[in-house]
Amino acid sequence: MEILIDDGVSLFKRFADRLNTAVDATGKVIIPAQFGKGYLQRFKFSPGLRMMIRDYELKEDLLIKRTTAQVETEKVIVIFHNLSVSESENYNSGIKTNLLQSVQIFSGNIDAEMFFPSMILIKSIVIGIDIDYLKELLKVDYGNNIIGTITSHHQSFLFEEQLPAGIQKVAHEMLTSHIPDKLTNFYYKVKAEELLCLLIAELLKRENTTVSALNSNDVQTIYKIRDTILTQLDTPPNLDALATVANFSKSKLKRLFKQIFGISLFHYYQSFRMQEAANLLRAHKLSVSEVGFRLGFSNMSHFTRLFEEHIGVKPKRWSMES
Repeated sequence: MEILIDDGVSLFKRFADRLNTAVDATGKVIIPAQFGKGYLQRFKFSPGLRMMIRDYELKEDLLIKRTTAQVETEKVIVIFHNLSVSESENYNSGIKTNLLQSVQIFSGNIDAEMFFPSMILIKSIVIGIDIDYLKELLKVDYGNNIIGTITSHHQSFLFEEQLPAGIQKVAHEMLTSHIPDKLTNFYYKVKAEELLCLLIAELLKRENTTVSALNSNDVQTIYKIRDTILTQLDTPPNLDALATVANFSKSKLKRLFKQIFGISLFHYYQSFRMQEAANLLRAHKLSVSEVGFRLGFSNMSHFTRLFEEHIGVKPKRWSMES
């Protein structure tokens, strides 16, 4: 199943039309049984703040393509991805990059393409916020280039963070709440703004470096590189080879990768490599040496030091604490 969003038509409307269904009185689109199960629900808190909750499982693969026919830098889109994915599912052997728990914030004029596999529970929250509304929430000048970029009307951008515990907690509360109908809009508006606040707090932790303008091709290329390194965790990234694949200089590849993900390409790789090691030790009950060799280490002392640096304990102790 493919859904194309363009010409200002919302995902919500396209989705309902594609499934030949309608919006109910609460703003929900219930997935017809022949297509799967679950729902989408939209909220319009004010002209400057909107939200959609996606909680469904489809019988077919779904590809969503979002294209912008015109420059649209007046709004910011925030997507909290894969809120239902457990740690063991998220870092199962052979990381599934489309199922990573993450949050993206990007300018309204960045094209996007998202793939959702069939028979997988999709839980995500999408917030659309006008820049002027966001400025009103933030009030002050933070003297930070990332925040300055997000609140600018002139620059295309995309930043991604892994979901911290605080954001996961608030999102879980939103997805499992039982609020009286008359308080629903009030509750979700407060929670949406709380999510935005927590995300801004995470972005403020990044180095205050210059932010370069992005285009859709740059974004697609960086994600292609990201997917490559995460599906080859037993092989350290080769910058020369990756730069050739990206058709970027090495300096541009390193700069844009760090700009989007907040850490260097190699640090990003090592972080997921160690998370995969932690999962293999605890969930799959492999020995320390088996995990080390599987992830490309020939020196187990080096593997142990790196594991402790990222996870906080030695791998043997980690495997025994399950």
